[in-house]
Amino acid sequence: MRRWGPVLGAVAVVVLAATGTAAGAPSARAAEAGGARLLSSSTDVHGSVGACSLWSSAAGSYGMRCAGGGKYRSFRELLGGAPVPTCWLLPPGSEGDPTPKDARPFGSTTGRSLLAATAGPTAEPTGTPTLVPAPEPTGTPTGTPTGTPTGAVTQTPTETPTATPTGTPVPTPTQTTPVEQPEEFLQVCLSSPVNPTTLAPSWDLTFVPTPGVEVLRSSPDRPPFWWELTPGQRAWLTRAQYSGNIDEGTLTTSPSRTPRIGQTVAFSVQGEEGRPIGEGDAVMEGRLTSLEVRTGEPGRPVVTCPGGGRELAAGATERTGPDLCSFVFRQTSAGQDGRVPDTYAVTGTEVWVIRASADRGRTWDEVREVRREVRLNLRVTEVQTLVVPLTP
Repeated sequence: MRRWGPVLGAVAVVVLAATGTAAGAPSARAAEAGGARLLSSSTDVHGSVGACSLWSSAAGSYGMRCAGGGKYRSFRELLGGAPVPTCWLLPPGSEGDPTPKDARPFGSTTGRSLLAATAGPTAEPTGTPTLVPAPEPTGTPTGTPTGTPTGAVTQTPTETPTATPTGTPVPTPTQTTPVEQPEEFLQVCLSSPVNPTTLAPSWDLTFVPTPGVEVLRSSPDRPPFWWELTPGQRAWLTRAQYSGNIDEGTLTTSPSRTPRIGQTVAFSVQGEEGRPIGEGDAVMEGRLTSLEVRTGEPGRPVVTCPGGGRELAAGATERTGPDLCSFVFRQTSAGQDGRVPDTYAVTGTEVWVIRASADRGRTWDEVREVRREVRLNLRVTEVQTLVVPLTP
C-alpha cells in the first residue's frame, strides 16, 4: 500500500484531469498523466489524482474536490466557459441540500401570489336611465288643409315623439397592472474565492447559507436561481464540497464499568466514526486501525489491540485474544491522584488511517495517519469480605 507523504520544496499547483481520487493501483496510476502530486505542511496533506483533489489534516478532518463525470478533464472545462457561481437561490428549508439534483423551477415560496392583483372592482352602472318625453309641437303643422271640408273631416294622427334617454353612461371596465411582491429564499454563497487559473475550489471552501433573503424575481441584481445555472455550473457546485471528519469514540471497559482487582476486563471505544465521502468511484474515509491503552496503574505495560477493541459480553468465558485489549488490575484506584480522586487516569490512543479509493473501495491508498486521544477516569475496587460471627 502506498502512503501519501510530503513533497517538500514543491509548488502547490493542483492540476485536474479525469474522474477519480487517490489511485487504487499505486505504481501504475501514479505514473499516469494527472497522477498524484502531493504537498504537505506540518498539519495538512494535499494530493490529486485525475479530476479529484483531496486534503486531510492532523486534526482528523478530510475532504475531496472532484471535477468528475469522466467527460471533463478539469474544473475549467466542466464550467464550459460559464463563470463560477458565487451565490445562488433555493427555496426556504434547503439548508441541508445546497446543491439539489432537481433543477426545475420552483413556485412562490412565501404563500403570497407572485403577482398580487391590486386593481379595484370593475365599475358598475350607477342607476337606471331616465326617459324624458319630448315637448308637444307648437304652431301650425305643415301640410294641414286650409280649405273648408266638404265632408267628414279626416284627422291625421300625430306621431308620438321618441323619447331620448339621458343619464350616466356605462364606463368601460379597466384594471391596473399587477404589482410584483418580494419573496423569501435561501441564499447560498461560497465562503472563499476559487483559484483564478484552474477555477478549482480552495481547500477551505464551504457553503454559507443565509435564510430569509427577500428578492423580486424580476430584479436584475438578484443571484441566480438554482435552475438558472448552467448544467456545468451546477455540476461544479455539486462536486466542490465533500468533507468528513473523524469522530473519536468513548473509551470504556467491559463487561464491568467498575472493575475489581483480579478481574479480566477489556478496553474498547464505542461510537467512533470516520464517515465515507465522495461520489461515484471516488471515495474517501477514516478507518480506525488500532487502540493503544495506558491503564494508569504504575509499572504496567501499554495494552494494544486492532481496531477499536472488542467489547466483552457478560459471562463470556474467553477473556483474552488478539482482538481484545484485555487487562487485569492488581491494585485498587484508592488514593490515586488522577484527574478524579481515587480513579486511574486511563488514556487511550486511537490510531486512524485516512484513505482514498478510485474504484469504489476495492483498493485503497493511505493518505495519512491520525492519532486521537480518548480518556477515562476508572475506579477499580477490591473484593470486600464480610465476616459474620457465628452464633454460639
